[in-house]
Amino acid sequence: MINIREYELMSLETGAYRDIELDILKETLATWKERPGSPFELIELRDGAILAGFCLYYHSPNTDYTYDVHTFVVGRDYKNKAVGPRLVELLEERLLETRTYAVIRIETSKVKEDAIGDGFFQSIGFQTIGHIPAFYDAENDYYIYVKAVSVRKPHKAAAETDAEGE
Repeated sequence: MINIREYELMSLETGAYRDIELDILKETLATWKERPGSPFELIELRDGAILAGFCLYYHSPNTDYTYDVHTFVVGRDYKNKAVGPRLVELLEERLLETRTYAVIRIETSKVKEDAIGDGFFQSIGFQTIGHIPAFYDAENDYYIYVKAVSVRKPHKAAAETDAEGE
């Protein structure tokens, strides 16, 4: 039996989530538990029996290739370690099992990102497509990140042309 309390506690322990956000996460986890994959899917990473991190995501409505990350949490003891990058790797692998191309989008706050690792999303290849300084409070900005993934490697000539155009 799935125990969603474990995911809730991990999120709470990061200190990055406000009460209303934890309530929304609890509802989202309940929806996932009741109907996995409709709309939410979950990827988790464990250190033995201990939950080290998890990612809740869904296919963005009215898009063919875009997937939104609803929640991305890494346990406090795993901050700035391999758990965050490995979760993203697992997400990419899962998406590319059934398609050749996908866009991963995440909206987050500085506080939530810092709970995963300093500058985490840019460090693993996400691009910043939106930034609102002091959105939540003076020290907590709002960010939108995106990353395109595919099963095909870019052709060398195309990559060189792209590099010349920059």
